[in-house]
Amino acid sequence: MKISKTKTFRNLIYTTFTKGITVGCWAVTGLVVARNLTPSDYGVIGFASVIIVFAGRFSDMGLGNAVIRRPVLHPNSIQTAFTLKIILSFGAFVLAWLFAPFARHLFQHPATSNLIRIGALSFLVSTVGFVPQALLTREMNYRTLVIPGVAGAVAQCILAVTLVLHGWSYWAVIVANVGATLTGGVTTQFMRKSFVGLRFDWTEAREYLRFCMPFFGSGLLFFLIFNLDNFLVGTSMGSVQLGYYALAFTWGSFICALLQDTVNNVLLPTMATIQHDPAAMRRWYLKTIDLVALVAVVANSTLLVNAHYFLITYLGKGSSKWIPAETSLQILCVYGMLRAVIEVVGPCLLARGETKTLLRASLLIGLVEILLLLLALRSRRIEIVASAVLLAYVCATAVFLPFLRRELSVGISDILNQIWPVGPALVMGILVTSFLPASMGATIMGLAGRGMLTASVVVLTHGLCTRFRCFHEARGMIWPNLARIHA
Repeated sequence: MKISKTKTFRNLIYTTFTKGITVGCWAVTGLVVARNLTPSDYGVIGFASVIIVFAGRFSDMGLGNAVIRRPVLHPNSIQTAFTLKIILSFGAFVLAWLFAPFARHLFQHPATSNLIRIGALSFLVSTVGFVPQALLTREMNYRTLVIPGVAGAVAQCILAVTLVLHGWSYWAVIVANVGATLTGGVTTQFMRKSFVGLRFDWTEAREYLRFCMPFFGSGLLFFLIFNLDNFLVGTSMGSVQLGYYALAFTWGSFICALLQDTVNNVLLPTMATIQHDPAAMRRWYLKTIDLVALVAVVANSTLLVNAHYFLITYLGKGSSKWIPAETSLQILCVYGMLRAVIEVVGPCLLARGETKTLLRASLLIGLVEILLLLLALRSRRIEIVASAVLLAYVCATAVFLPFLRRELSVGISDILNQIWPVGPALVMGILVTSFLPASMGATIMGLAGRGMLTASVVVLTHGLCTRFRCFHEARGMIWPNLARIHA
């Protein structure tokens, strides 16, 4: 089946707009939280979030993706999926509450247990928007998804900022996350009313679980990969060091998480539609990796080069309280670039039903990360932990590259041909920015100027190396699509 490039690009515009608002809200929230909380407070949030995210894996298990990729979706299928979602969400809620009393023994802080209990409420409220969210994504109706996406981001920002400024400290972040989930779910129901009854069909359920179980296994392992470092730093080094590391990881991995939500979520239904056309999937994969590599290197190289001033001027409000996180942040910026490029393969795997390949990749990363972390924690230095995480994640290519070669006829040379310009672009960005005076990063405006210069140099260098191929392709579609959106 032929997929319209114009429609996919238009959906990308809608999603980018939503994520743009989300980034703005998240930047305001991150600024207020970092300036008003101590590293220890940040560490408490980081540890509680590890437990909440772990339990949250059981509340979905990839069920939404299973609904999206179904070739045919009957009312019976939707009702069974919704019933499964309720069962899984309630089970995750109970799991979090049962584990909460033991959490304070692992992380010596009296608020840990109650933070987990409050955060677990998000599993229950997530059922509100499950069906309309899955259906709208399956229909590739990203124009409608803009409103609930923006509503959730704005609600989270307002709640977090208001509560932090009123002295709620770490409680504000957890409460704001629950409020954002509820707001997004309710708004999605208003945009596409999808009240379905409860029904459980074992045939349909088995079909879902056949897809979900390997996906859940890989997701659980990915959770361990992305959170084992936080867990071990918190339990072995304490809340202050965890606070530094959690902040570095949050900002260093921010762009790859954003790209996954923006590009990959648009790409999944597209790839699912052409899952039986490897040649078309190959074209889409290579075009996407080209775009993602450019965005990732622009964003993370800008943060990497200006990390010192970012931590002092933006997050520290002129103080040096976050400086111990500087080296870790720079290492994790490189991690964020590599992860953004590697994760583009995700929609291809899901569209082809290759969840077992994801599982194998997760097992490999997890094994390598555990071994490296055991060595890194002996140093009691968070930058060594960050390096271990970076090296472990790169190992995923050992599993993904054979899949790409076998299923899509994509070799290493094809990938390097698309992404090689990010190398000189990164080097030029670092080189030019290093000549700027230190006084230019002492104010917010000066820091913004440094960032804009770094980003401009990276974009220009990448463009010269590629003859501006990304921009030429985008230019032919942006204005016609914007005209249609406005209409």
